[in-house]
Amino acid sequence: MQRRHFLGTGLAASSVLLADYRATLGALADGPAKRVGLIGTGWYGKCDLFRLIQVAPVEVVSLCDVDSKMLHDAADMVAVRQASKKRPRTYSDYRKLLAEKDLDIVLIATPDHWHALMWSRDKLWWPQLESMVALFK
Repeated sequence: MQRRHFLGTGLAASSVLLADYRATLGALADGPAKRVGLIGTGWYGKCDLFRLIQVAPVEVVSLCDVDSKMLHDAADMVAVRQASKKRPRTYSDYRKLLAEKDLDIVLIATPDHWHALMWSRDKLWWPQLESMVALFK
C-alpha cells in the first residue's frame, strides 16, 4: 500500500465520522433539552458529562455511583454547572437509575466489563459507552 493511498483513505474515513458527529450534535441542538443520566461519576464520567453540558442543551437529572462521597461531590458540581442549577437525583444502584422513565441519554462511564450488563436494548435512550482502544504493557 502506498503512503498517499493510506493517507487518502484515512482522511475519507475521518471525514465520514466527523459528519456523523456533527449530525448528532445538530440533532441534540434541535428541540427541547435532552434529559441525561450518568453511571460512574469518576474522572472520565464527569469529563464527558461536563463537555456535553457545554456543547448541547441538556439537563442532568440522575447520577449513579457506588462511592457515595464521589456521587455527592459530582451532584454538587453538576448543580453549579448546568443552566437550571438543579441538583440531580443520586443512586447507588444503576438498576434504579435505569428504571427511571424520563431519561433520553445515559452515559455509562464504568469499567468495560460492566457495560454489557448496564445497557439494555429495550430502553429508548441513547447509550454512550467508552472503551479503551489499546492497552500498553
